[in-house]
Amino acid sequence: MPSLERNIPKFYWYRLTKNAAFHVPILVLFYQSRGLSFSKIMILQSIYYLARVISEVPTGALADRLGRKKSLFIGSLFHSLGYFIIFVSRSFILFNLGEILAGMAMSFASGADSALAYDSLKATNQEARYQQVEGTAYSLRNLAFGLFAPIGGFLATFNLALPYLASSLAILSSGLIALSFFEERTQKQEQFSKRKKIYHEVKESIKLLRDNKTALWIILFFALIFLATRLGFWVYQPYMKLVKIPVSLFGLVFAFLYLVSALISHNVNRIENNLGKSLTLFLMPFLVILSFILLSRFAYIWSISFFLLQAIVMGAFEPVLKNHLNPLVNSEIRATVLSVQSLAGNLLFAITAPFLGSLVDSYTILKALLFFAVVVSLLSISLWWYWVRLSKRKEGFSQKSDLDSSNLV
Repeated sequence: MPSLERNIPKFYWYRLTKNAAFHVPILVLFYQSRGLSFSKIMILQSIYYLARVISEVPTGALADRLGRKKSLFIGSLFHSLGYFIIFVSRSFILFNLGEILAGMAMSFASGADSALAYDSLKATNQEARYQQVEGTAYSLRNLAFGLFAPIGGFLATFNLALPYLASSLAILSSGLIALSFFEERTQKQEQFSKRKKIYHEVKESIKLLRDNKTALWIILFFALIFLATRLGFWVYQPYMKLVKIPVSLFGLVFAFLYLVSALISHNVNRIENNLGKSLTLFLMPFLVILSFILLSRFAYIWSISFFLLQAIVMGAFEPVLKNHLNPLVNSEIRATVLSVQSLAGNLLFAITAPFLGSLVDSYTILKALLFFAVVVSLLSISLWWYWVRLSKRKEGFSQKSDLDSSNLV
């Protein structure tokens, strides 16, 4: 199936252009230049993630029903439009509209691109390559941030809004790449497209999570990792201002962090094989917690090196998650289940974001970081305790056998 095989290099190019976020290193500065406090900026981000939550599962189901490449194209179109609105806006209401469109856009893409790649490999009997392919694609995502962040920083020296325009144009090009994907409709997919129950895929996904506690645990665990890394991400710029790093260097700092993430993503399969899957999973929340503690205790220019601990986790996050979750899910609902996982993480951050903004404005960034360390630690302990309880139940998966069957050790 040569057409399906060509999807993989296109998948790589799609990930690169979809994540051409020129604006990332200056987005807090941009919003502050337009009169917003950090609390209001985080309210905007809460709205963004709530938009993702509300649209996450329906758009995932739409991708499974109507075709993934159409979903990816719509996502790129909305994403580009959202950033263009932010580029031209000076109104808090319009900023909200831009963030809502961007959030919906991410939901259209969330899970659909990975599901398309996995099914392309499966159709050609190459599903064993999936973690390597996903790792490479995720490394290109981080490479995109690394490549375009310095350019965005340079554009910001002329006008803080220009990086948003550049992001809008680059992401629009990813939609054109999405249209070139080849998607084979299986007989079951043809049957699905004729059904009148719009939420059939959603119901099947909920049934899977109800019956398969391993899949449920994986989704909850990676929702926590998503929350932890998002909390870290949003303090990068305020922290760099605190330790007096020149704004002109923000883009280079972000570039270096994302290049480290890209390197980790590209080699995550080898790393996980060497460490073992259990230790890999344990280290993910541990490294983020450690970075929060160290950043809160040492506020110097060299302290930004602790961001690297978070960059490592960011690089490993998606390839490890999807390698564990995809084998447990049928093709017809794969994009929907991946959307459910993304929904859980987005909802956690949407709830948390306003508190983050309030903490930073009311106290100090250092106290906020220490608070994050405590919260992530408590949630991590709770999840591992939940896993131990699950392992003791007589549901056909003892701790050893279930871990083995679900790729967790």
